[in-house]
Amino acid sequence: MNRFLTIFLSVLILGTFRAPAQERITKYFPSARPERIVLNITESPATSIAVTWRTDTTVSETTARISPNLPTIFLADSARTVKGKWQDISADGVTARFHSVIFSGLTPGAAYAYSVGSGANASEWFTFKAAEAVTSPFTFLWLGDSQGPVSLYSRVIRQAYRTTPDASFMIFTGDLVDGGSSTMLHDDEWGEWYRAAGFIASEVPVVATPGNHEFYDPQARQKRDLNKYWRPGFTLPANGPAGLEETTYSFDYQGVRFIILSSDDMIRNEEIASSTTKWVEGLLKNNPCRWTVMAFHHPFFSTSARRDNKAVRENLKPLVDKYGVDLVLNGHDHTYARGTAMPEGMVRKGKAAGTVYVVSVSGPKQYQQDANPWWDLGYTNTQLWQAININGNTLTYRAYDASGAVADQFVLTKMKDGSNRIDTPSAVKNK
Repeated sequence: MNRFLTIFLSVLILGTFRAPAQERITKYFPSARPERIVLNITESPATSIAVTWRTDTTVSETTARISPNLPTIFLADSARTVKGKWQDISADGVTARFHSVIFSGLTPGAAYAYSVGSGANASEWFTFKAAEAVTSPFTFLWLGDSQGPVSLYSRVIRQAYRTTPDASFMIFTGDLVDGGSSTMLHDDEWGEWYRAAGFIASEVPVVATPGNHEFYDPQARQKRDLNKYWRPGFTLPANGPAGLEETTYSFDYQGVRFIILSSDDMIRNEEIASSTTKWVEGLLKNNPCRWTVMAFHHPFFSTSARRDNKAVRENLKPLVDKYGVDLVLNGHDHTYARGTAMPEGMVRKGKAAGTVYVVSVSGPKQYQQDANPWWDLGYTNTQLWQAININGNTLTYRAYDASGAVADQFVLTKMKDGSNRIDTPSAVKNK
């Protein structure tokens, strides 16, 4: 009996000592001081903007202050306090409190300063500018898949900001993170994503849609639930189809209609693909804007021979053709490719543009191009970011590499009949 008791106690003690070692804990512990402060676009960017941040659970209220960006040092005296909401997320060994505030009643085109948190733990002041209420020129940034080591991706977003500090917002077309792996937790990866951007994401509003890696579970990748940090970590528009809040949405910005989609949901669920398609057609049919840009993760046309995103292409391309969408921005393939595609049955002549499709990647994870080329220009093993300026009847697109050199550029000119002409000054041939 004593022998069996000894064995039992040995197993119990061994299990007690091993259990803590099996629990993995994030490297990024929250504290009472706000962190991961990110601005987000809303569906009414001329009069509102959203901000989200994270603390530990000792912070019991969600408070932010906003003021016109006055030259005085007494910003706090002119600021109004706005209350928001919070939710706790328990994962990766810790519980963090995510806070969300929407600043409404903004004056179109005005500059503002804001701070989140209160008392000794209030953040520093950040600044932003509300959108104009009328059509006017602006520039936005676009970054493809950023997943990968922060040490390599960070230089891309920082170069983008240095080159285009007046960007109105940044679009991320999915796979912001890898989704966890054998060596990194979800929260580790999000911690690195926010660290790479630093204060940039606190001053340049983020527009994001999830990619397939935002649906992965690090222990069982066949599970396809949305990353639990997505909705708490962002405050994005909820004006899309039911069930796709903050992943499929739209907004109009100074004469341009932006349509942001969760293509991974479309690929996995026929009902979602159908409801998304109907929703998109409503936006395109009743579109008061001169220009239309769509952004989502999976491209209609892949650069990889083994990939065919049929559900996305067959549902959406007929609408893109019918309503003359100007520009479609995608990620997923971890290469760069830019080409045009005319509506079915039409032949491209001269400088007629049709819709321009671009696939890009900003992170260090890179693939090869082995599909039948549909693109006019392509790159591999190159981290890129894009700046897109829209001014009246002209859309100017430039892709830059991580050093800040121009890798691709084109200009779309909107003709009187609504069609586009494309010019490609100094375009570099396939690399």
